[in-house]
Amino acid sequence: MIAAVLVMCNVMEAAGTGFDKIVLEYRDVNKKHRPYIFSSSNHFTIVLPDLTYLDGVENGSTPRLSFIPVENGTKYDQKVLEFCYYRAHKISEIAEYLGVSDSTYFRKNVIENLEKQNYLHSSKLGRAKYFRTNQEMVRIE
Repeated sequence: MIAAVLVMCNVMEAAGTGFDKIVLEYRDVNKKHRPYIFSSSNHFTIVLPDLTYLDGVENGSTPRLSFIPVENGTKYDQKVLEFCYYRAHKISEIAEYLGVSDSTYFRKNVIENLEKQNYLHSSKLGRAKYFRTNQEMVRIE
């Protein structure tokens, strides 16, 4: 009913057609250009990579960030936040990027500490938990 009112007010297009168009446009893309969703308890973001950009969302570059030091921080905080700035990652991907083991110590003292202090946001997709940098807590240098 809300969608119908928004259509009548010319605030949105016909309801229910957007996801079908997205699926159609992205059906044959490679992993670098695959859309993904990041969500939290009060909002969600759908990232639709530009199909004309050859490197997609995995262009190999990470931003250089500055931020207020994390309480009980570790030497990995900077790299984790930079790696997760543009795209959400699973803990196993973060650990692989850093060249460390996906251990309980790493999860608790690095990832959970950053999440607890609001530097990382988490979301679940199926059974997997993804982490993304809270862009309000950092600044690109």
